[in-house]
Amino acid sequence: MKLNYAFLLVAAAAWGCSSSDPGGTSGTAGSSGGAGTSGSAGASGAAGTSGTAGTSGTAGTSGTAGSRGHAGTSGTAGTSGTAGSGGHAGTLGTAGTSGTAGSGGASTLSASFYIGADITDQETQAVAARANLLTLMKAHGFNYVRLRTFVDPKAADGYDKTNGTDDITHTVAFGKQVKDAGMGLLVDFHYSDNWADPGKQCVPVAWQGYTTIAQMATAVHDYTSASITALIAGGARPDMVQIGNEETPGILIHLCDGGGLPKAGIAGYNAVNGAIYLYSSTDGGAPPAGGPPAGGWTNLGMLLNAAAKGVKDVDTGIKIALHLDRGNDLASSKSYITNANSKGVPFDVFGESCYAGTQGQPSDWQATFSSLATSFPNLKFIIAEYSTDQRAANDVLFNLANQQGIGTFNWQPGDLWTRSGSTYTAQTDMGIYDQMKTDYASRL
Repeated sequence: MKLNYAFLLVAAAAWGCSSSDPGGTSGTAGSSGGAGTSGSAGASGAAGTSGTAGTSGTAGTSGTAGSRGHAGTSGTAGTSGTAGSGGHAGTLGTAGTSGTAGSGGASTLSASFYIGADITDQETQAVAARANLLTLMKAHGFNYVRLRTFVDPKAADGYDKTNGTDDITHTVAFGKQVKDAGMGLLVDFHYSDNWADPGKQCVPVAWQGYTTIAQMATAVHDYTSASITALIAGGARPDMVQIGNEETPGILIHLCDGGGLPKAGIAGYNAVNGAIYLYSSTDGGAPPAGGPPAGGWTNLGMLLNAAAKGVKDVDTGIKIALHLDRGNDLASSKSYITNANSKGVPFDVFGESCYAGTQGQPSDWQATFSSLATSFPNLKFIIAEYSTDQRAANDVLFNLANQQGIGTFNWQPGDLWTRSGSTYTAQTDMGIYDQMKTDYASRL
């Protein structure tokens, strides 16, 4: 997603942020898959003695806003707190056998490369209009759609307090159209009532009363599981989900105001959080002393594992993706993957935001993805968000060795079409996708 303020970065490199989706003719839904049997509850872990908190990282200086994103020099990370003795959270319970893919519009995609777009902004259009857009996009080579979803957009800090746009109910309805069109569906969980990005990861209002990370992790698991269940039941089974959006600083960090922005100073931080480092777009830096410490990878690992389990408890066939905004920052990206792996987070795909200027240039993206692909040969990679440099962005991923690059998502590409009523008309840049449809035909 795109916001206009300066961001702090975390690995001595300039950082930034921003977010896209496709369409087509109606396809038949997959046959119903059987529901998985319930897993038995895990035993509670014994509480450990408190570990000492790590010292706070020093704030990086605020950078000036980049084109459609944010930049800034990175603050140094705080040192890790030592773990409390013997303090392990109880297991979430053994997973029941997974429901088989099939109900909810099972994937019929044979493609190994996805030309995608995030068109969540079209959710407010009429059903007929959205169907026309999907048809247009599919005709020009798009085969995948990305839709974001918020926990409760009607909440006090929510995205749409009147209509609840982008809640799971709206996502199911639009997602069903995507699946009926025979396209792939990526659902982007923000784990917030409003936009989540490197400058703000607002804790949903309904979750702000939790006093332990175990309680927060349970909320993440249950919300994710219920959402996946609703998507499948509504004919909108996702082929892939993001468990977090531009989660560079972590997830579930801030307390936000009515506009969905972090409150100033230490009042803007939740006591229980999944932050790797502390920074907010409101402060333009780290908070003053005296506030809650960052939970670090111990907390973030628990939250991401809970999210992944919420997906896999319902359907093991859905791919899981992590998403940063570090398209030109190899060191931070590699560190994030390494830490996620060390915490046992099960994920299949790693995505970056790649906006020209904010995250460097296509040559930078090429260098980052090529190195990551070499270091992590079992991972697949996507550009989760981009805007300009359409052909270059797609070429970077399409040409990764061993087909480790599996696709891209143009974020809200309104420049590709115009709309009059329910009719969408392709614009000049759609020709770029027509050419890719031909050139990438072997994998589409």
